[in-house]
Amino acid sequence: MTVRFRKSVKILPGVRINFNKNSTSLSLGPRGAHYTMSSTGRRTVSAGIPGTGIYAYETVRPSTSARRSAVQKATPQDLQSFPQPTPKPTLFSSRAERAFSTFLNDIYDPNNKYSVHEKVEKAKALRDQYAALAYPLNVLTFLHILNEDEYEEKLIEMGSKIWGARDPIFGDRILVKYARGIHPTVRICDGISATEILDKEQFGFVWVEVLQAHEKYDDALTVLHEMDANQLTAISMADIELSMKDYDAVLETTSDIANEDDATLILLVLRGVAFREQGLFDASLECMKSALSKKSRSIEALHRAHYERALTYEKMRKIPQARKDLEMILVDDPTNQEVKDRLKELTSSER
Repeated sequence: MTVRFRKSVKILPGVRINFNKNSTSLSLGPRGAHYTMSSTGRRTVSAGIPGTGIYAYETVRPSTSARRSAVQKATPQDLQSFPQPTPKPTLFSSRAERAFSTFLNDIYDPNNKYSVHEKVEKAKALRDQYAALAYPLNVLTFLHILNEDEYEEKLIEMGSKIWGARDPIFGDRILVKYARGIHPTVRICDGISATEILDKEQFGFVWVEVLQAHEKYDDALTVLHEMDANQLTAISMADIELSMKDYDAVLETTSDIANEDDATLILLVLRGVAFREQGLFDASLECMKSALSKKSRSIEALHRAHYERALTYEKMRKIPQARKDLEMILVDDPTNQEVKDRLKELTSSER
């Protein structure tokens, strides 16, 4: 699972420096619209509607280093933290809250190169000292061990307990206050992400992606049914149903969809995939056509539609049309190795 946490330091209103494990970047703009310049050369524009959890991303200058392809299978998830200015204890704050604030400043200090194991142990020691910090420390520990093989069994156990007690946990006063500074970006599926404050619903998307990555599809669907119904839960549900090869369920989940935004574009693409896997190629192409009818959508979402349409054409043995869709992706993203590899396979099949 690909997970990245980022420490952000506000230097001016609307301007932040972000410290990642392997790079440094500068973010410009208010919440809902960011332009990020990374030391790796990557330039990204993100825009969305605060409060909806729906954001679109476009790479302006792709890095030449390896990165997740817009058409890669979405079993793993990406999680990025976009903290706002860190809340601070007040004069009347408890000792526990002051200790928690000190802990956050310590583990997110870019000068402190703590390993995940060290962070987990620090959280455990603080939890043993202050029982009142169990909820926020357990949530932070869960997020930090997402990528660590040694904690794989603990990850599932912790996630299950946190979700089972989500109402009191995410109603915890200290967690509510300090979670305002943590905005995870969860890749719901290729082409769409959810970005919002770390609350109960946002944690739900993280937990669903963890379950999906471990092929616990029924459990993931149960979690989605327990969440508020919206476009993002529908996308996540359809994505899981595709993984389960329950194509009729996908068609039911994506029924009566019109191309109104990035989310509905992706729902149309997933519907097209379900038709394709049932051998209904004309229906699949019609869905992809509707998805690609609005060129104003995000580059990543459009690339997903082009890629899936290429796979449909390939199954129909219409190789020139498949090549055209893949080449359209390369126009925007010439470093996309997966698309290049797919084009090579198509070229080989034509010989």
